[in-house]
Amino acid sequence: RTLLGSFLFKGDDVFKPIKILSGGEKARVSLAKLLLSPVNFLVMDEPTNHLDMASREALEQALIGFDGTLLLISHDRYFLDKIVNRVVDFRNGKLHEYTGNYTDYLAARAARPPEEPGESQATPPPSLPGKKTREQKRIEAEARQAVSKRRSSLREEIETLEASIQIMETRKAELLQLMSRPETYRDGKLFVSLQKEYTTLERELPEHERRWEKAHLELEEIIRSLPGYREEETGEKGRKGHGGESI
Repeated sequence: RTLLGSFLFKGDDVFKPIKILSGGEKARVSLAKLLLSPVNFLVMDEPTNHLDMASREALEQALIGFDGTLLLISHDRYFLDKIVNRVVDFRNGKLHEYTGNYTDYLAARAARPPEEPGESQATPPPSLPGKKTREQKRIEAEARQAVSKRRSSLREEIETLEASIQIMETRKAELLQLMSRPETYRDGKLFVSLQKEYTTLERELPEHERRWEKAHLELEEIIRSLPGYREEETGEKGRKGHGGESI
């Protein structure tokens, strides 16, 4: 029950049948079951894919409290910064090990000279000296404004979709309870009306979830493209270590 609570299943939620859960809720149940397994070594490939924001945060907290060893593969820099304390880079047929989180790895790799011909640095070389023209500055400023505007638009869209999804999931659960009552079956018109509403929600909810996922992935791409996005978005440094050893 404590673990379910950490994955946002509170009160009577813990008694819900699996078949009525949303996609995000089913993913949280699967992750909770995984963490209850009697193991001390977890291998996870892109564990944050297809998770909503609440599920991602619940997973982060659960993994931070995991006592064993984690082997994580992920494109999510913010997630890696919070969880890992060692990074292994496989490049040009060689393994390079770095202590620290993903940001520490990028800094260490940028400071290390290339070992093989054609091996690139983690950061691009400095631009050639020379002042930018007024036109260049104007174009860059317009590009930054466009990115900022799109980012704000995506955040608003994500918040709106999350609110809609929550309302729809709550209503689905209410409809199931109503349709399970004997008195509902005795009222044929009411039962048909509830069933139609439930069918509509089952059709529309996955579409809302797909739209949420698309907007969330686009926002992630924008954030990852911004220099220093981690501090800007969270206002805190990534956390290293959590008791057990992370890779």
